[in-house]
Amino acid sequence: MLKAIKLLKRNIMKDIIKEKLNVIEKEKGIKILFAIESGSRGWGFSSIDSDFDVRFVYVKPKKHYLYINEQADFFDFPINNDLDINGWDLKKFLKLLYASNATPFEWMQSPVIYQKEDIFFEMIEELLPNYFCQQTLVHHYLGLVHKKMDVLNEENIRLKDFFYIYRSLLAARFAMENNQFPPMEFSKLMILVDDKSLIEETNRLLAVKKDAGEKYTEKINSELIDYLKVIYKELSDSEKVKRKGTFDIESLNETFYKIITDADNRFFEEK
Repeated sequence: MLKAIKLLKRNIMKDIIKEKLNVIEKEKGIKILFAIESGSRGWGFSSIDSDFDVRFVYVKPKKHYLYINEQADFFDFPINNDLDINGWDLKKFLKLLYASNATPFEWMQSPVIYQKEDIFFEMIEELLPNYFCQQTLVHHYLGLVHKKMDVLNEENIRLKDFFYIYRSLLAARFAMENNQFPPMEFSKLMILVDDKSLIEETNRLLAVKKDAGEKYTEKINSELIDYLKVIYKELSDSEKVKRKGTFDIESLNETFYKIITDADNRFFEEK
């Protein structure tokens, strides 16, 4: 019964999200290139009361990019009814990709897609491998958990925090071992864990979190806690390969120009 209720809620929310995105496009005069789930629902360990974290990338009419004065490059909306929505202009998104920021890599891999213009999505997707910097990505994920590691010393740990730390460390480890950007989904990162008992305990906790609230706490197996602490120490001490600063800016400029020009012709009446 609980599973059916959760499925019904997810389907209802999908329709609400799609309608909200349509309204945003019309009210803001933009075209959304893609909209995805970026939080725990995209990572694969949402709780029964998790928000829907919707993120989108958009373009405006071509003339918008020709103004001398700086223009706003994002939209942020108040959280309402479990719905957290914000969006970035394509130019901002590509700038972050050039900096090897983790966000573009994650958003482009989200398993939950609410809206997508395939031709533009694929153009951006092809760029991703060329802007991966191991050092930047690993430091990003370690930075996310740096101030949270003390949480692992508590007797009872909020599962939301625990899996946030767990996933970030596995993502960093994936980037180190494979020298490529990590998958977004936690289940795909679990291939890095080769201890059967740790896998079983992780799966048990995932099942608990699935039907629990965001504030639910649990006493975590000490072996699993020690495993995460060891990963953090090893990654912190490892030498990372740096590529940032050697990326090709012209490929991004060309893709940006192609997308805004094509989108202007396709979606905006006023030229």
